[in-house]
Parts: sequence; structure tokens; C-alpha cells
Amino acid sequence: MRRVYVLCAALVAVLLVAACGGSGTGSNSSAPSSPATSSASTLNAMLPASIRSSGVLTDLVNSPYPPMEYQAETGGPIVGVDISLAMAAAKLLGVRLQVTNTPNFSELIPAVQSNRTNIVWSATFDLKSRLGTVHFVNYFRTGDEFLGLKATSANLTANKDLCGKTIAVQAGTSFPVQIAKLSAQLCGSSSSMKVLTVQTPPEQALQVKIGRAAALVNGPEANAYVASQEPGKWHVIGNIFDPVYFGVMFSKNDPKLGQAIQAALKELIKNGTYGRVLSQWHLSQSALSYPSIDTQP
Repeated sequence: MRRVYVLCAALVAVLLVAACGGSGTGSNSSAPSSPATSSASTLNAMLPASIRSSGVLTDLVNSPYPPMEYQAETGGPIVGVDISLAMAAAKLLGVRLQVTNTPNFSELIPAVQSNRTNIVWSATFDLKSRLGTVHFVNYFRTGDEFLGLKATSANLTANKDLCGKTIAVQAGTSFPVQIAKLSAQLCGSSSSMKVLTVQTPPEQALQVKIGRAAALVNGPEANAYVASQEPGKWHVIGNIFDPVYFGVMFSKNDPKLGQAIQAALKELIKNGTYGRVLSQWHLSQSALSYPSIDTQP
């Protein structure tokens, strides 16, 4: 579909490489930034004292999940929608963004709970089931979408066509629960949808290619990127189900940090940076007009 994702990624990598270091298994850091205006000073003052004192905002991400966070080139910095937005927010807050990657999505929530990271800005669903543990500042509209090989398009056109079939999902996500709900609605007990769990989106695609799964499930942003990398090979199956927001995750014990991130996002929306980032990645349809905390569509 959108081959321009690769071009955008390359451009962002060039722009960020001077400000980021490390690799997909290490960490990236934006250049130090100090509040330069009264507005920036106000935003900086909203941060918890420990972050103001260190001058560093730590962000744990789960890469690769293009176009949200991934390496555009081997050994290069992690780039993507989330990285661009997080760096812009950190600049407004007058702190340095330190990005660290984990290949396992299931590590994200425990990392926030144990204070190993200040935030997780990494395409994470704001779900009611998670709110007793962490909180979210919403910034992106998405949902669940099935993707299958073009060769199966004649037989797999609707969500219900996956009854009795196996779906590749990423470990630690909410997709298994949502698929179970959808299966209960569309399929009989003898033909329920099955789940095959793997660690990364590339592994999901592999399982479909080798025939162990009939389809994979991800957000439409990730599926569009997968399809753009292999034109004519993939097709979307059915319609988006379970619409949801991506949120910046923060600790339930640190509401002040959530309020600071929310204020920074409000400013990014107001000054146009937010819209430009989403437009650059051809995701304007996922924009929110207000960064709410802990709300669902």
C-alpha cells in the first residue's frame, strides 16, 4: 500500500540520528533540552521533582512495531510515530528523552509498575482491564484488524471467515482476549478461532507465510506498513473490531507525570506538531483532538 513509509522512516532516521544513539537493543537519547519560554518553564514545573532534577525522561518501547517504533536501518536509532511524538513532548517539557527497547511486549507494564521506566510510549492499548495497574494519556485512535495472504482473499473476506482458523498474535497483548470475544459472537463452539502466540510482529507474518496461521492480527497502522513492504502479497480481512486508543503509559502512583504528558500533548496538538507527525506517516485518520486520560472510544 503505502511505500512512502520507508522513505519517511529514512528521513526521520537522518533527522534523529544526531539526537539519538544506540540501537534497537539498547537506548536512544535526544539531545538535552532546557525550557526556553515561559510556556516551556510551566510545563517543566509540572514534572515530578525527580525527573526535573535528573533532566531525563525515560521511555521503554517494544520494537519492532513499524511504523510506530522500529529501526529504519540495522544498527540505527529507533524511529517512528511514537519516537517523534515522544521527542517533541520531551523538548516541550525541557528534559532529555532516553529511549530503551525491549523485544518483549509483556515487559512494558511491569517496567512501569516497578519504576524501571517513567513512561511507555509504545503503541499500547488503553484498556479498562489495565487501569488498576497503570494509567494512560491517549493520543492515537486504532483497533484490531486481521491481515492474511492475498492468495487466500477469495475464501477469507469477512471476520467470520476466520472461524475455526488460527490467528497469529503477539505475546503480552490484549489480542487473544478480543479474539475470544469476537469468536464467541461469530463462531460456534466447535469452530472457534484459535490463537498462536509469538514474540514479535515479524514472527506473526512468518507464521502466516508458512501456513501455521491463516491470518495475523494487529492495528491497522501496522498492517498497512506490512502490506507496503510486500505489495500485492497481503490483504485485509473483514472490518476493524474493538476500536481503542493508544496511550502513553505511566504509573498509577505518579498522576503528576501523566498530567505533564497530557499538557505537552495538548501543546503539540495546538502548535501543529502532532498533526504534522501523523501526516508524515500517513496516519492523520488516527488523530485525536484531545489527549484524554483513561478513556475508551
